[in-house]
Amino acid sequence: MSTESTTKPAAPLAFVDTETTHLDAGIGEVWEVAIILRDYDDNTPTDTEYAWQVRPDLATADPESLKIGRYLERFVVPPHAEAAWTGYDQGPVLPMMRKEVVAAVMDVLRGAVLVGSNPGFDDRFLRKLLGPGSAQWHYRPIDIATLVAGAQLGMAKVLRAALPLAGSNDVPTFPFSSREMSRFVGVEPPGEDAAHTALGDARWARDVFDAVTGGAQ
Repeated sequence: MSTESTTKPAAPLAFVDTETTHLDAGIGEVWEVAIILRDYDDNTPTDTEYAWQVRPDLATADPESLKIGRYLERFVVPPHAEAAWTGYDQGPVLPMMRKEVVAAVMDVLRGAVLVGSNPGFDDRFLRKLLGPGSAQWHYRPIDIATLVAGAQLGMAKVLRAALPLAGSNDVPTFPFSSREMSRFVGVEPPGEDAAHTALGDARWARDVFDAVTGGAQ
């Protein structure tokens, strides 16, 4: 996808999501990674999609986490392989070695700013997948729920300044809900088929980011 943009960010944007075997990165691990890398040639952005699955150790897996990500339904790494490229919609699954996936993720994310729904979660699991000292992305990720909430609070402040007697009850409540924030900017969250798939959620993060910022124009 190539579109015109008026503002080129200082670093590439990486819309990311992971599916994991546990909510705690100290216990579980990644089994699916998706990245949509937005890079720029002059002021023309290009979004490139990447997706992989990696065979996890299920010994410490949380059954509920596996259920949420539909691991039993969606894990497609061939029995003889450690990992696979899964980035083709309705296309082939290409067996890979785990170290190849690690190298590819490191290369794609190098120097990028992570954007996602709770990207701190993904950051922790990606660091575990890649190993110590391998995270070369920017240290400050962008959470789409926080981004929308900031815009919503700003709009409420402007309304109160313009119409002091009107007030505004249209403000987010803590903790922020990614799905509620998404609908506030007119982006319907992923449906049952796409929700909690790494690529579906990465696309969702991109769409919310673009709805707030103007994104790729």
